[in-house]
Amino acid sequence: MAPTRNLLYSMLVLFGLTSCIITDQIRTVEIEIMKPGIFIFPENINKVAIFKRDLYQSDTAIFKYAIFYKYTVDSTIRYSRLSNRCVDALSDYLKDEGYFKQVVNYRDSLNHPGTKDWLADSEELIRNTQADVFIFLDFLNFGNTEVSSTQDYASTTSSLSWTIQFKGDTTLYVYNQVDTLFYGGDQLINSNLTSLSSILENATDYVGKSFGTKLIPSWLPVQRMYYKSNHPEMLKAEAYAKKFDWLHAAEIWNSETNNKNLQIAAKACYNMALACEMEGKFDLAIDWLVKSYSILSKNNEVHKLNCQRYINLLAIRKKEIKRLEKQIRVKD
Repeated sequence: MAPTRNLLYSMLVLFGLTSCIITDQIRTVEIEIMKPGIFIFPENINKVAIFKRDLYQSDTAIFKYAIFYKYTVDSTIRYSRLSNRCVDALSDYLKDEGYFKQVVNYRDSLNHPGTKDWLADSEELIRNTQADVFIFLDFLNFGNTEVSSTQDYASTTSSLSWTIQFKGDTTLYVYNQVDTLFYGGDQLINSNLTSLSSILENATDYVGKSFGTKLIPSWLPVQRMYYKSNHPEMLKAEAYAKKFDWLHAAEIWNSETNNKNLQIAAKACYNMALACEMEGKFDLAIDWLVKSYSILSKNNEVHKLNCQRYINLLAIRKKEIKRLEKQIRVKD
C-alpha cells in the first residue's frame, strides 16, 4: 500500500504545483479608464453655482487628534476655513475639466447679510445666480485623526455631506462622502506637509476634487491583471502589451490560445480578454474568459476565481460605457 500512497501524494503535489505555477505568474498593468458621473446632466445645463452652506455650524465642533491613543484638542483648526477650501477645490476641478460652460464659486456668501433669504426661496436663489445647478457643501468634518510622535505617519477620516439641486426640480439629491486618508514615510518627510494643519488642507483639497470626479465623467487609473509566461512567443506579446500595443500583443496571444500546453493556452485566452477590453470589445472579452475558465476548470480554483472576477468587472464596465454614452459632451 505504501507505493500507492506515495503515488497519490505525488499526484496531489503535482496538482498543487500546477495551481501555483499559473497563479505565481500573475502580473498587472496600469491603464486609465473613464468612469461615469453620478448624474446625467441635460445638455441645457450651462451654469453651476457652488456654495458652502455649513448647515451644522462646523466651527462649533472641536477638532481633536490622537498621538499614541492620547487625544489632544487643536483649537487652531477651523472647519469654516477648511470648508471654503473644499468648495474651492471642487470649483477649480470643474473649471479645469470644462464640462460646464460656467462654474461660479460663491463660497460662504449665503452666510452674509442680505443673502440668507436666498436659502428660504429657491426662486430668489435662481434669480440672483442665473444658475442651472446648485451644489451645496453642508458638512465637513475630520475624525479619527492620528499622528505619530515623530510626524512620519498620519491618518484621518473625512466626512462630508453635499446637496445637489437642479433648477425646475423640487427634488434634493444628498451625497454623503466618506474617505480614509493615509500619509506616511517619504510622503511627509519630502513634502510640504510639515504640520497637522497642512495635512488637513491637503486632505481637504483631495476630497473636494474627489467629489468632482464623481459628479462628471473622469479618467481613473486602474490595474488589470494578465498572465506572464516564459514561453518565447508569450514574452513577445508581453513586450507589446507593456507598450500598450494591444493589436500586436493580441496577434500573438490569439495564436497561442490553441497551444497544446493547456497552461499556455489558458493564459493566452485570459490575456486575449484584456486585449479585447482595450479595444472596447467587452462581449468578446467575456467569451475569451469563459474559454480560459474551461481549459483549466479542474484543480485550479484560483484561476477560476480570476476569470469570474474579470467577467464580473467587464459586466460592470459594459453598464458604465452605456451610461458614459449619455454623459460625454462634445466641447465647442
